[in-house]
Amino acid sequence: MTNLEFNNIIIVGKYGAVNIMQPIIELQSQLLLIKKTVHVFDKIDEIVLQKHANIDLVIVVGGDGTFISTARMIVAQEVPIVGVNHGQLGFMTDIAACDALKMIQDITMHGKYTVETRSLLCADIYRGDKKIHSALALNDVVISRGAIGNMIEFDIGIDGCFVLSQKSDGVIFATPTGSTAYSLAAGGPILHPGANVFSIIPICPQSLSNRPLVINDTSTMEFVLARDNLTQIHFDGQESFNLYVGDKVVLKKHVKSSILIHPLEYSYYQTLRKKLDWSKRVS
Repeated sequence: MTNLEFNNIIIVGKYGAVNIMQPIIELQSQLLLIKKTVHVFDKIDEIVLQKHANIDLVIVVGGDGTFISTARMIVAQEVPIVGVNHGQLGFMTDIAACDALKMIQDITMHGKYTVETRSLLCADIYRGDKKIHSALALNDVVISRGAIGNMIEFDIGIDGCFVLSQKSDGVIFATPTGSTAYSLAAGGPILHPGANVFSIIPICPQSLSNRPLVINDTSTMEFVLARDNLTQIHFDGQESFNLYVGDKVVLKKHVKSSILIHPLEYSYYQTLRKKLDWSKRVS
């Protein structure tokens, strides 16, 4: 995907926030000066998407959480998204706040950018033969124990084959994008965003033989809750749903991908080095 034209643009950010409002105003003013049509919203929802169906680009000003929620919302419309970091980590919002005006102008006016696609997980929840809920995740789908401290027990299958039974605090189904999120904290592998894989990571398993599993992203994964215990499923930490014994979750790659726009200077490995503090030598 090359030679995109970014004329009709949405800026997403917490407009009333002290540290966000001024950067949004400056960015909006700059885009208007170069004859772009600009709309500003606190967040994107279905009403916004219906009203502005011809959007060419979404700019997220904020943190990774705002970026992820926006990406999940617009994936069906296949609208490119770029992030300006005004949060803490900035794995997804990769343009530094101090560089935003120049880099956004380079992207929208001079065509200086690269395009990357990121896969999402789609999870369908079944109770008996009835599908009762569906949701998407750019980072991860996490199934874990609720407020009560007991471990949960479950079975996992892949492509129709039974793989394992497990007793643990839960399990993480992560995309390559999500490999540097909760998955990393739970001991999962770091996956390049372009890798055609998903990972399955146990959370504090009872058996020490349980280890993270990396599978092809064409696979279909199944989770079945085997014992009645307070259990919740979380989608990118932004949406949750209660599960009960016998509930089945079917997870697979979503049919559409998020389209990310990066400045030409962007490097995934540089991001890892900076965010994970890999540049220090041990003396």
